Amino acid sequence: AMSDTQKITPRDPGFSFADDLPVYWHSGDPAISHFYNGLSLTFPEGERFFVDSVRHFADQITDPKLKSDVRGFAGQEAIHSREHVVYNQYLAKQGLEPEKIERMVTFGLRMGRKLPKKTQLAITCALEHYTALFAEAILENPKVMEGAHPQFANLWRWHALEESEHKAVAFDVFKTVDPGFRGYLRRTISMTLTTINFNLSALGNQVYLMKKSGELTNWRSWARSMSHLWGRDGVWRHVIKGVFSYYRPSFHPNDRDTDALVAKWRTWYAADIQSG
Repeated sequence: AMSDTQKITPRDPGFSFADDLPVYWHSGDPAISHFYNGLSLTFPEGERFFVDSVRHFADQITDPKLKSDVRGFAGQEAIHSREHVVYNQYLAKQGLEPEKIERMVTFGLRMGRKLPKKTQLAITCALEHYTALFAEAILENPKVMEGAHPQFANLWRWHALEESEHKAVAFDVFKTVDPGFRGYLRRTISMTLTTINFNLSALGNQVYLMKKSGELTNWRSWARSMSHLWGRDGVWRHVIKGVFSYYRPSFHPNDRDTDALVAKWRTWYAADIQSG
């Protein structure tokens, strides 16, 4: 497959968010926009956690391809953290007080860092599966970013492209350091707990931002958001459907072939973003 030859390349888009950009940047809708805004708030700390959990085992990796993939993964995630910091500063300037959410994320991950290192890696694998499915939805279904302001849509697309590129890295490291049945138990139990935690926090963050915007009882917006996330082409429905495959003992992230999708969006990035 093409993915064997393709290096995981950290790109440096350098997005900036002018103060006059719409805070309801997705379809002019508060709830849909705040779903994504809430996710963004978890990324800077979350992706540092991912990198640390993978790097901890770097010296146990002998395969040269995986070694170089780990470097590419760490490089991509470091830039994701930085770009989402800029995005989150924009949310702060809009008066949404995202610091409260960021503090909760930091606290949660501080607790997470007390767990055994292999469990931290298993949590990373679970969340990487979520981001890979999410990325796939963004890249293959044009409806997901339809009606979104290009500045934000492009950040999510660039992020999705790189998540698709490195979706197997943490998993391959995990399989190396925790193989067999014990590893299977660890990764599936971690997935179950991560699923509960991630779904609750995504909703909690969305509710918090809606409240801060004075839109908490905007039922029409909540209904539109439900349709965007859970409707027939819903992004979250796509994600949740894809989570089940993770419980197969033989599961591997590359079971879902996204090579053609990745190739298409690499071309997009080179033409639209890189060239500025």
